[in-house]
Amino acid sequence: MSDNKQDRRPKTIMQALEGMTLTYNPEKAGNLEAVIQFDLKGEVAGKYFLKIHQGICTFHKGEHEKPTLTIKTPSDVWLKIARKEMNGAIAMMTGKYKTTGDVSILLKMDKIFSRQPSEEELAEKGWI
Repeated sequence: MSDNKQDRRPKTIMQALEGMTLTYNPEKAGNLEAVIQFDLKGEVAGKYFLKIHQGICTFHKGEHEKPTLTIKTPSDVWLKIARKEMNGAIAMMTGKYKTTGDVSILLKMDKIFSRQPSEEELAEKGWI
């Protein structure tokens, strides 16, 4: 018997970033066309981006040449934000991460990435 209260929060920063494609809510995003670049520092360093185009959000490794928004963050900070263990707005205001570009997208991210993925979607990724 499966436990419906199973912790579905991301366990790794890669799950957090790639998992944003599963939580993408096209209805809340409206006609948004954007590239959100993540520049990770710390234990898990690297560059990754989400591309939102024609109502679809895709995850990519590497650096996009013209991101709409860039988030420079220690990987552990963004994982805590993704796991709802840290408030993203307060973290930014207190200098835990920095942004450049269209900050209005950052302010809408809670709505844009608000869909609850199904158990099947999470299992397909091997996360549960």
